[in-house]
Amino acid sequence: MQIALVENELSTPLGQGRVNQLGGVFINGRPLPNHIRHKIVEMAHHGIRPCVISRQLRVSHGCVSKILCRYQETGSIRPGAIGGSKPKVTTPDVEKKIEEYKRENAGMFSWEIRDKLLKDGVCDRNTVPSGKSPGKASSDRSPGVLHPTLPVLF
Repeated sequence: MQIALVENELSTPLGQGRVNQLGGVFINGRPLPNHIRHKIVEMAHHGIRPCVISRQLRVSHGCVSKILCRYQETGSIRPGAIGGSKPKVTTPDVEKKIEEYKRENAGMFSWEIRDKLLKDGVCDRNTVPSGKSPGKASSDRSPGVLHPTLPVLF
């Protein structure tokens, strides 16, 4: 018995396989295999441009860019969590440090707070609060810092 496959569909255990416009195989919503991630970073280290890496490995340019960006920012090629992530819980020590930063400079942006937490060794890349956490932590617990009637834009 022979099974005919629909165009752009591959024989995978879940029947989820697809072929991208470059001819590469992917499963939507699943991370790219580690050996391909390593190859992307290795090629970039050798000065090969992302568009060339994309064509040679048959991986979308967006995927290549995302992996290289994450590698540049964190030094990791590991994929993000599948199915979303739990919000990080900010510890009382981190909250106190954020409040201290906000007292020193009330106009500080959340990304500046995160950078300072990392620089001062209060957090590492795995424990630093996400985008909304630094501003939220300080605005929720420090009423009336500067302009209590203005909305917090974190």
